Amino acid sequence: MKKYIFSVFAALLYFLYSLFPLSALKPQADAESTYACILGESTFFYTARDERQGLFLLPQTYFVKVLETSPDFCKIEYLYDDDRVKKVVGYAKTSQLTFVDYAPQTPYLYHLFEVDYLLNGEEEDNALNKITVTCAYYGDYTIGSKTYCYILRGDEFGYIPKPESLTYPKNDEYADRLAQTEAAETPLAEEDSESSTSPAQIAILIALCLLVPVLAALILKPPKKPPYETED
Repeated sequence: MKKYIFSVFAALLYFLYSLFPLSALKPQADAESTYACILGESTFFYTARDERQGLFLLPQTYFVKVLETSPDFCKIEYLYDDDRVKKVVGYAKTSQLTFVDYAPQTPYLYHLFEVDYLLNGEEEDNALNKITVTCAYYGDYTIGSKTYCYILRGDEFGYIPKPESLTYPKNDEYADRLAQTEAAETPLAEEDSESSTSPAQIAILIALCLLVPVLAALILKPPKKPPYETED
């Protein structure tokens, strides 16, 4: 009888553990986000849901604001409105976006640079025959071996040959945040997998705590004496 109770008790424990493993009850992070990071070098900003409508390459390591999502293209917003730049709304390939679950502190590349224009087609470079204008940089566009910049100059968008001196700083926010998250989670991974509980687990543990004394009493209960004494 005792062996039978032990076997039933062990089978019950094994069944409950297989049904509610601790690791399976760990909460999962929400994958949806408002922003997405540009990690690839060839992520285009499109004017329509069409690969032939690429306007410029989004600056690598910066972010876009996601307005709508779909399996092929996401509707996105880049930059904002002020005296020097204007926000643009378009599309990017969903597969080329890395979604994040936070609002970046520096989502967009805000980069201004100056361009000199010679007056009346003159080639001589002096202060009397040239003007200097400030342009807002949006991204590159390459045709063959030549690279152009998509810019905002005043109130007009357009392309100009990319100056050789044009550079901009990378945004380390995504990489830094990822490194911090991994460093914070790694030491606690084993502890979290063992300590994370749910209401279902708590209820099962309470039931087991109530069941153990009953089973122990059945196991340790002495056998009843026969109603009559037997002779040897």
